[in-house]
Amino acid sequence: MTIPDNRYGRWKEKLLNLVRSDPDPVKVSLAMALGFSAAFLPPFGFHTLLVMGLGYLFRVSVPLAILGTWINNPWTFIPVFLPSYVLEIKLGGILLEKKLNFPSLSALSRMPYKTVIAQIKLVLWPFIVGSVVFSCAVFVTSFFWFMGF
Repeated sequence: MTIPDNRYGRWKEKLLNLVRSDPDPVKVSLAMALGFSAAFLPPFGFHTLLVMGLGYLFRVSVPLAILGTWINNPWTFIPVFLPSYVLEIKLGGILLEKKLNFPSLSALSRMPYKTVIAQIKLVLWPFIVGSVVFSCAVFVTSFFWFMGF
């Protein structure tokens, strides 16, 4: 007779305990929304550190904020990053009133190094501005979504 593997039950219980550790649903929603929205900000590879600092600064559950980030990154990096990259650059270009024509990723891969750097410089500020606005929109949306739970 084999003993059933209850691995997922334990993880589910740990996650529920983490969420239940803070009785304030607003703080739980803020922490998760902070983590979700951080995934759309530019400091790639440093989202966990960013969320740890912001969670501490805003006095919300840092483990929940990290959980929110880990739900979005790294598992969804490619499907989230590529479409949001284009949207964020276009949004930033509109907000900064810059007309941008940026090449496709396949065209970038065939360009000389200096040309690629010039293209990155061209879209850097629109990308930063667009990603901050996009991240704020994700924050508000995910906050209310988590408040519904």
